[in-house]
Amino acid sequence: MELLMQGVTLMVIGMATVFSFLVLLIVAMNCSAAFFRKFAHLFPEAVVTPPKKASAAAADPSAEIAVALAAIRAKRG
Repeated sequence: MELLMQGVTLMVIGMATVFSFLVLLIVAMNCSAAFFRKFAHLFPEAVVTPPKKASAAAADPSAEIAVALAAIRAKRG
């Protein structure tokens, strides 16, 4: 019976440890979210512009398919 009580005690201690860690993690995440909301103006996001195609043929999807088929034919011989 004593061994069973030790097991239950160990289980309760382990579950309490995990629960407290998760609560601490949630508090830390909320604090960091509040920090970044307050100081968001100091961390500007980078603006990404899509690369422009070199020619009109490169913008045509059928041209890309033709290139892929030509590569397959060249590979197979």
